[in-house]
Amino acid sequence: MQPPAYNAWQLFRLLATGQKTPGLAWQNPAYRRKFILRSLATPFATRRWLAVLARQPMLDALLYAQPGLPCRLHRPWLSVNISRKTALAALEYHYQHIARLLPDALMQGHLTRKGVTLALLTGKNDAQYHVDLAAVADLDKEGETTAIFRDAAGVALAEMTFTLCEVDGESALFIGGLQGAKAWVEHDQIQVATKACHGLFPKRLLLEAVCLLAQRFAVSQILAVSNETHIYRSWRYAKKKKDKLHADYDSFWESLGGYKDTQGLYHMPLQIARKSPEEIASKKRAEYRRRYELLDSMTAQIAARFNER
Repeated sequence: MQPPAYNAWQLFRLLATGQKTPGLAWQNPAYRRKFILRSLATPFATRRWLAVLARQPMLDALLYAQPGLPCRLHRPWLSVNISRKTALAALEYHYQHIARLLPDALMQGHLTRKGVTLALLTGKNDAQYHVDLAAVADLDKEGETTAIFRDAAGVALAEMTFTLCEVDGESALFIGGLQGAKAWVEHDQIQVATKACHGLFPKRLLLEAVCLLAQRFAVSQILAVSNETHIYRSWRYAKKKKDKLHADYDSFWESLGGYKDTQGLYHMPLQIARKSPEEIASKKRAEYRRRYELLDSMTAQIAARFNER
């Protein structure tokens, strides 16, 4: 194994002086000063986190996809009830494990602006949709990796952001965000996609995909934030982001078998239950069969992507 290109101090110095500018913000001296001041306010956590980053073999690609990564511990992240110490452990766990668990093509591909396609779905009338995996900088408060449901034109209709971590000593896939389409996207596009996918709406399809990823990652549990523990409920974002929290997390998780614990986190099934033929009205069975065929196709494609080693 090659030694890291930098140590924590070297990485800090390169970022603080503008010699390393992974994103436009880093070209701004005011942004770098803020980074320096916040690092000085949290010296031990920042030093350990930068040491973790400096050891990453794909550091430049990580910073290209997530320019705010060095600042991750300087603001609330993932959930309102996560401390800085817990956040540091979760970040270290995620980047240690994601690089090991994802095949090289998926690891490299998901660190590009567009992301990498996990599955191509063909619905009614040959309508095309795809499930992608990406590291989305705009969603970095909600987690590190995002599954995206896109139409054939590449328009995102739903996004689900997660982080791999340990919770109560058990491995977990922790969902910190569930976003619908952007405001400029016509609601009709969601309805068209749902109809084309035999009644499976984009967010539901994404959860199915994330459950498949959780199985591939061999985690013990899937956890998800609730309405009350979403990161935008943090005092830091309460005013600025109050209009950004549109999804009713609680209702969505509960509709798919989740239950909320005393800490305000949802525990989700590792696999979404399917109805047996006896539970389906006879006039609906054909649609359910096509629905499950679509899910089976997605399952097979994701399995194939993970076998590309």
